Amino acid sequence: MSVEFVIRTTDLRRATSQLKANRGQRKETDFVDILVSECAATFRAVGTETEEPVDGKRPGSVRVPLRIVDKINQTVRTMKTKELAFQCDPGVIKIGSWSVKHPDIELGKLPDQRLALPIDVSALDTLALAEILTADQIVEESMRERVEEALDTRKSAVAAALVPLQALGITEAQLQGLIDARIKDAAKRLRQSLRIP
Repeated sequence: MSVEFVIRTTDLRRATSQLKANRGQRKETDFVDILVSECAATFRAVGTETEEPVDGKRPGSVRVPLRIVDKINQTVRTMKTKELAFQCDPGVIKIGSWSVKHPDIELGKLPDQRLALPIDVSALDTLALAEILTADQIVEESMRERVEEALDTRKSAVAAALVPLQALGITEAQLQGLIDARIKDAAKRLRQSLRIP
């Protein structure tokens, strides 16, 4: 089971560059879904989607860690051909004579319609999404690492705020209640803006 397509080198460079833009620390944890048809490849990551024309030899879908897409981008810059054969197998991507192996390269994971989220979604909105979506949906949206990071941010923020607030008689339960209320409000807002039932 493979996904194969031929793409112009300039188009692949453009797609990989757009996927990397404004990622910052997220390039280590985000994933890219590549959906290939007979005539186009759609490259999707949180906050970014781009479509490029291709000659789809074997249509399908591929999920790739963004850090691997970064390696692809670096390699594609050195390639001198006008078109590149792009072949994906479980754990391996081959572009021309170059290849990269990674256990998180997966085939056939056709994601549901993805949510339109900004690249730099806030910790509050990330925690709200964790309240709205199931654990499987969080993984499907490539948000697992972001949710874990937001939970760590919440924990450290509570720890930092609690000491000075205890002098005013504010307990950890009260502080957690305030945060829970803010997350609940954010979840309500996100449900409406993202049209999540």
